[in-house]
This record gives sequence, C-alpha cells and structure tokens, in this order.
Amino acid sequence: MSHYFQTVRPRFWAFFFAGLICALIALYAAQQSYIRRQEETIASLSAEYTALQQASSALEEKIDYTYTDEYIEREARGKLGLIYEDETLYQASGVGADGP
Repeated sequence: MSHYFQTVRPRFWAFFFAGLICALIALYAAQQSYIRRQEETIASLSAEYTALQQASSALEEKIDYTYTDEYIEREARGKLGLIYEDETLYQASGVGADGP
C-alpha cells in the first residue's frame, strides 16, 4: 500500500499546484478587469465633473451679471418700458410683427 501512496502523492501535489496557479491567474485577470473598469469610470466621472464645473462657473457669471447696472437697465427698458427723463419714447401703432 505504501507504494500506491508514493505514486499518487506527487501527482496530487502537481494537480493541486497547477489548480492553484490557474486560480491565481484567473483571480489576477478578474482584478485587472475590475481595475480597468474602475479607471474608465473615474475618467468618465472626471469629464462629467469638469463639464459641471464649467456650467457652474457660467451660471455664476450670469448671476454676477444680473447684479450689474447694465443688466438692470436693459431689463427695465425692455420689460418695463422705462426711459430717462431726457428721452422720448416712440411707439408704432397698427404695425404687427410682420410689418404693415
């Protein structure tokens, strides 16, 4: 019986280590795939973040512009029809958007 264990034992360890090496290679490949996907996600989120930062700064500039005298005057003239004391307002009547 001892002869049987001597012939089986080296084969068992060879298969065991071969299986272990295959499992480690598969684990390594899975981890590399996971890392690659995470890097792609980070890149896309970074691009989205940059775009959102640009949109945010554009909105901040627009908000800052709404506090300027130029904007307030433009809106008062356009929406409310306000004029200065020395100006004369001319309005056309009977004329549509397409003309007479």
